[in-house]
Amino acid sequence: MLYIVTCLITEEASTEFSIIGAAADKKKAAAMAAEIYKDYNKVASFQNIEMITEWLATRSSYSFRKDKSHRLQLAITEVDNEKETANKQVIFSAAAEQDELMRKVSQALFEGKHTAERGGEAPSCPIG
Repeated sequence: MLYIVTCLITEEASTEFSIIGAAADKKKAAAMAAEIYKDYNKVASFQNIEMITEWLATRSSYSFRKDKSHRLQLAITEVDNEKETANKQVIFSAAAEQDELMRKVSQALFEGKHTAERGGEAPSCPIG
């Protein structure tokens, strides 16, 4: 089994996808990915890096957001055939930030409208 480590960095309007490397052992692949996290988050503690290494070894992916405009996504993909099946070919699937925000706003408006309708009476606001 071969494990490929990939990295997606989103900073402001730019996006960079990289193949970091490959390892025959999943724990080595996780350590390789954790090094990328360590370089990206300079203030990460040793314990935090160890926790992320363990998370990567068990879950095979990790996402870290510094702030609204800066994000690091790491993934470990198992490769055991010459050609992977369709469900294993997608490494990252991320909605654009603006699309995700609009979905959440629409959902909140929809839920708020139904909550207001259930009250029975429309709230009144006297104009002075």
